[in-house]
Amino acid sequence: MTKTSLSLQIMRLLTALLTFTMLAGCKFPADPDDTTKVVRSSVLRVGALTQTLDDVDADAIALVAEALQAELEFVTADPHTLFALLENGEIHLVAGRIPANTPFAADVALTDPVGHVVLGGDTEDQVLALRKGENRFLITVNRAIRGLME
Repeated sequence: MTKTSLSLQIMRLLTALLTFTMLAGCKFPADPDDTTKVVRSSVLRVGALTQTLDDVDADAIALVAEALQAELEFVTADPHTLFALLENGEIHLVAGRIPANTPFAADVALTDPVGHVVLGGDTEDQVLALRKGENRFLITVNRAIRGLME
């Protein structure tokens, strides 16, 4: 074996070790504010944009609560208040015929589609809104609602 090929093998090994070490230290996906941990076996606080949620939203929320073994608590208010409560972590998600192209999309995390909503003659994907940055919670919610669109 030549000195060059041995050096190349050592560099590859060191690169692999460095990459493994860096990945082992990652805790992705993470919840900076521990939403998943806070909700699990406790209370899932849902902001409802409508007094009565439609079947699509109700089914999705029931699946999330079941997956987290959480009791449901609903909060109703106007959209701006609910999204402010969500941003402050006072509620865990917002539901109520939210289209995927909601004007709040830049400020929240949106789930995978749970259904469809018709707005002004156009059909949009219907989603739930969660607190931005709570990635483990988003993944948990998306796993819980998987299959609703099938």
